Amino acid sequence: MLWGTYGSFLTAITARGMNANVVNFLRFASTSLPILAYLLIKDRAALRVKRKDLWLFAANGLASILFFTACYAAAIRETKIATAAALLYTAPAIVLLLSALLFSEKLTPRKIVCVLLSVLGCALVSGLGSGGAALNLRGLLLGLGAGLGYALYSIFSRLIQQKGYSTYTNVCWTFLIAAAAYLAIALGDGTAAQIVGLPGAALLSVVCGLFTGLLAYLLYTAGLRELEPSRAAQLATIEPVFAALLGAVLFSQRLSLPELLGVALVVAAVVGMNLPTAAEKAGD
Repeated sequence: MLWGTYGSFLTAITARGMNANVVNFLRFASTSLPILAYLLIKDRAALRVKRKDLWLFAANGLASILFFTACYAAAIRETKIATAAALLYTAPAIVLLLSALLFSEKLTPRKIVCVLLSVLGCALVSGLGSGGAALNLRGLLLGLGAGLGYALYSIFSRLIQQKGYSTYTNVCWTFLIAAAAYLAIALGDGTAAQIVGLPGAALLSVVCGLFTGLLAYLLYTAGLRELEPSRAAQLATIEPVFAALLGAVLFSQRLSLPELLGVALVVAAVVGMNLPTAAEKAGD
């Protein structure tokens, strides 16, 4: 639900003229720096990362977060927000397949059906059923790339957790790396000056980072400790549903019949995926 507020934040920030690379730097810095400060005061040992595990944090920051946000922004430019958002939510299907390969997670018929329902539901919520789509090959590949990068956060985070690192360690280093990469990009193209030149947009970006970065990723990453990656990714598909409902409440954006159907499909898929199985009931 916190991720679902990102579109509203981004609309307000970019309307003030701030470049997306600067927004991402401020957002990810606001995600990582509070955790860094907390760990420096309370638990410095949690900041230690073994040299052999550095690649996992670098991959999570660059191959997941940086790659995902860059592909998503480019997909929006090539197509439309609705189309890019629909392609982004191929992520649960990707997570399901990768979890089966890497973590021996069982591919049950219920999981497959629920993932397909959520992908269809997200497509409808994103406007594909209301003429809100625009697609070309480049846009398709960028959108699928965004979905892959989004999915990889669940995979790399689970691998990091299996190494014994805490949620705080994972989020802190992953987003410090992503923030550093975006700062380098913003310095390279000269847009970093907007941090000082557009104080209102900068402040909004920081607030956006605290809600859609710090709180959202801490909660999601902690959830990965309690849930299979496929279930966690499935729950995250509530994001476009909440964003659509938020738009209806705050901006009087009416939901079409296909969009309402999409909301129902996503909710049904989330509930269906997370209902206890017979084996889990027996275990209880």
